Amino acid sequence: MQAKERIRFCPSCGARSIVKNWYRLRNFVGFPIGGKRVTIRMKVQRYKCKECDFDQQEKIPFATGSCSYTHRFAKYVVDLLRGMTILDVSNHLSVSWDTIKEIHSSYLKRHYSPPSLDGVENIGIDEFAVRKGHVYKTIVVDLDSGRIIYVDDGKGSEALNKFWRKVKRKNIKIKHVATDLSAAFIASVMENCPDAVHVFNYFHVVKLMNEKLDDIRRKIHSLEKDINKRKVLKGTRYLLLGNSADIFDNSTRQGLRMP
Repeated sequence: MQAKERIRFCPSCGARSIVKNWYRLRNFVGFPIGGKRVTIRMKVQRYKCKECDFDQQEKIPFATGSCSYTHRFAKYVVDLLRGMTILDVSNHLSVSWDTIKEIHSSYLKRHYSPPSLDGVENIGIDEFAVRKGHVYKTIVVDLDSGRIIYVDDGKGSEALNKFWRKVKRKNIKIKHVATDLSAAFIASVMENCPDAVHVFNYFHVVKLMNEKLDDIRRKIHSLEKDINKRKVLKGTRYLLLGNSADIFDNSTRQGLRMP
């Protein structure tokens, strides 16, 4: 089998001085037919530039570079790996474990490589626990598209160092950053993104306010000597921490009224 595309200009110097420089026989694992392994053998022509001594083989339309398998075979392997292990696929196709692993690694690299930060302006930073809270990871999300654009181990400011370096290297202009009230996140944003509007997560702000209001209620309750007033304070936790619109309800006002 011969590849049809021929190199006419030197990819290195651009000169039109390319000549044939012998050939080599190459074998490629093809898509199996009838459950049998298929091997494609072809002459691969090499070309050399007389001006700069650049040497390169002709392009092969059905395989990439020095890979010993066809594109169609690689796609078939990836489909099998969705329900089988690498070893199972290797035994099933009578192909080495290393070849199957190479196909799988190449697929993962193409489809799950670090996402681009181009056009990212609004981000959210958060942390989550792995394995019952013993291991933490920090995550950055593009709030406009919902894409996960960064994940790293840890939950402190150090977990974001690689992300900020990438932002600076790509000259990305972040306009808004949303985080919780973590001191580490606040310090990290102030240091690396001082011009962005820092927005705190609504849930955490309300949670902090509720905790402070509840703390005040407990302190007043402990200081109050009147038993009836202490009963009122004790029973108003839900009313005080509820929706502010409820306070204007007649029954709510009556419940908050001291005897």
